[in-house]
Amino acid sequence: MKTFFVRASSFTVLATSIAIATCAHAQTTYAQYVQLWKSNWLAYQAEEALPLAQRGVVVRSVDLPITIDRPIEKVYAIYANVYTATGLHPYLSGIIPINHRKLGGVATFDFIALENIPMPDGSIYNGQTVSRQRFHNDEFYYDADTYDAPGVITHQHIVFTAIGHGRTQVLEHLTFEAPVQYIDEEVQGGVYAHQLVQQGLKAQIEAGELDVSGFDQWLEGE
Repeated sequence: MKTFFVRASSFTVLATSIAIATCAHAQTTYAQYVQLWKSNWLAYQAEEALPLAQRGVVVRSVDLPITIDRPIEKVYAIYANVYTATGLHPYLSGIIPINHRKLGGVATFDFIALENIPMPDGSIYNGQTVSRQRFHNDEFYYDADTYDAPGVITHQHIVFTAIGHGRTQVLEHLTFEAPVQYIDEEVQGGVYAHQLVQQGLKAQIEAGELDVSGFDQWLEGE
């Protein structure tokens, strides 16, 4: 078991424990995850540098709005923490933190999402999706880019808007890029998963089951 600690100015936060023996990715060490993130992020950057026609991918975008009956500061702080998706996302089995720092003055979190994705033939694909999330707290939005082989990319632009009476609208703008043979499954699976997370967070935030924590604030660079 590898334990990953992150430090803030006045406290130490335990971000996660990577219980390797209990997941489908059982033989992977933390050092291997770090190397996986680095190599796959380089592959992502190389693919994004090419024109879409040359890459041979299809691009589709979907907007997913939801209204949460709580103030924007609370909703943003909780919703932007990717760990809150654990237990709500139907495929997510774990998050491997890789790096947390400021790039160009923007708080940035690099991680790997471990996903167990059912395939049409009944098998389970053990996805290892490399991700980079960037927090723009003053403007109440965050961006995330994810990559998984072979060439499946998702861009997320999540915007929070106060709409009065202590309510917040969250708009997830999702852009999927994938080879033609994978695009339908990526869009359908991605939309389904994000909607479940949205609905779960709405219910838990409104019920008072989730509140702003020091970890939320640290992760988002506050």
